[in-house]
Amino acid sequence: MRSEKLQKRAARTGFDWTDPNDIFDKLDEEIGEVKDAIAENDHAHIVEEIGDVLFVAVNLARRLNVDPEVSLRKSNSKFERRFR
Repeated sequence: MRSEKLQKRAARTGFDWTDPNDIFDKLDEEIGEVKDAIAENDHAHIVEEIGDVLFVAVNLARRLNVDPEVSLRKSNSKFERRFR
C-alpha cells in the first residue's frame, strides 16, 4: 500500500510512465539487477533489488487499475488451492 501511495504522489508531479510497456522494460531491468545481485552472492543487494522488482510490479498494477493487495491475495488463495 505504501508503494502505491508513493507512486500516486509522484504521478501527480508528472513523474510517471504512461505506457505499460515502459513499465515492463523497467521490470525486465530490475529482474536483471536481481540476477546480478545473486551472481555477486550479496544478500543485502539481493534484498534491495527484490524490493525494486516489487515496487515496479505495484506500479504496473496501479497503471492497469488493479489493486495490488487484492491481486496478491487472490494469487495466495490460488496457490493454496493448488498446493492442497
